[in-house]
Amino acid sequence: MRILGYGAAALAAIALALYFAFFFNPQTEDQEAVNAAWARFAQDVAELGDVVEDAPFNRDERTAAVGYRHIARFLSTFLAEHTEFRDPDYPQFSRFPNSVARIGWDNPDGLYLAFPVRGDHVYRLRGNTSNFDLVTINVYSGMLGHTPVSDIRNISSIASDDLDVDANGDFVLTLAAAPAEGDWLGLEPDAYIVVVRRLASEWENTDEGLWEVVNLTTLGTGAPRPTAASIARQLDDAVTQTRALRELLTIAHRLTFQLAQSPNEVAEPAETDPNIPMADAFQAASRGYFQLEEDEALLVEAPVADCRYTNIQLANPWMESLDYASHQSSLNHRTAHVDADGRVRYVISLRDPGVQNWLDTAGWAEGSLCARWTYCTEYPTRISARLVKLDELHRYLPDDTPRVDAAERRRVVAARQAAVSRRYAGGS
Repeated sequence: MRILGYGAAALAAIALALYFAFFFNPQTEDQEAVNAAWARFAQDVAELGDVVEDAPFNRDERTAAVGYRHIARFLSTFLAEHTEFRDPDYPQFSRFPNSVARIGWDNPDGLYLAFPVRGDHVYRLRGNTSNFDLVTINVYSGMLGHTPVSDIRNISSIASDDLDVDANGDFVLTLAAAPAEGDWLGLEPDAYIVVVRRLASEWENTDEGLWEVVNLTTLGTGAPRPTAASIARQLDDAVTQTRALRELLTIAHRLTFQLAQSPNEVAEPAETDPNIPMADAFQAASRGYFQLEEDEALLVEAPVADCRYTNIQLANPWMESLDYASHQSSLNHRTAHVDADGRVRYVISLRDPGVQNWLDTAGWAEGSLCARWTYCTEYPTRISARLVKLDELHRYLPDDTPRVDAAERRRVVAARQAAVSRRYAGGS
């Protein structure tokens, strides 16, 4: 028995030694601070559900489910943004918005790029305009949800028509506080982020060309190693921006729609929107929201305008673009039919009315719409909307309205799905 006791003690000693050798990991004071930062982050994430539950338009289980997906999309996007793409000393492009970050009527025709800047550095942006209707580049002093709205302004802007573009469609742009030789875009001390909107009405042309951004002030030097404090700040910024931006968009919904408009109305184009800053400086937009029954359609009419680009899109109540790959939920100046009287008539409905200019709500009986006019000689007026019964729609459309049967609709949707697949082949 004594021998067994010695054996058990030896095994216990060995087990204890193995534990201290391989498993015991005492935490320093600094490590405990990082652990606490992660715990705060986890608690803040758990509390994000409040902004979904409290949204005034969240009145059924589908809207709630999409709302939680919406918050998850925001959080995943801002985690990536703050941990990887917000260092102005060593900028990288992010596709923001993208197929995941569907934020504030993200444009289905817009291939967005964004990168951070600081006002005392010099940046070189290379790009290609060949397969885009227009490229606009805007420098902003902040970011929605991360910066107080009152502090966000458009510092400077330039469009591809104003760039020196060579025969291949390539350009080089310097971004700096002081004017530079060649194409130049000004930075100021509070410069924070650059948003590049590349507008593509022809989805078949998916070759984006060469795009590159470098910080000439730091070029050739290495980025510093992340610190515990910087990572803790990034986690906090990600969840804080997720909550703040969702709360801002909920307020915008109340101000833009519930207080300023009635259902099934469309506002005249506005060049600025005080409720949603960071709009494109070269754009005017009309917004509205629809509430439809299964047998109803909203007929929206707008005149043709002399613009480089126009479009209209639908969004769900969270202001996310709909599934524009599998539903014709957007149209632009190339895909929409113009009637002989110079007006474009869009039909918004849950069921397919069999016309070319149908905007598919993807099953949503309630949502919003946004129409854009970009780089125009003059912005249009006389935008109208009329709620009609689907079986009476023909009374309000010209006789020569192009008809689309089920086979043609499948072909159109299949082409959209293939184009979107190619667009995000390199990731969202």
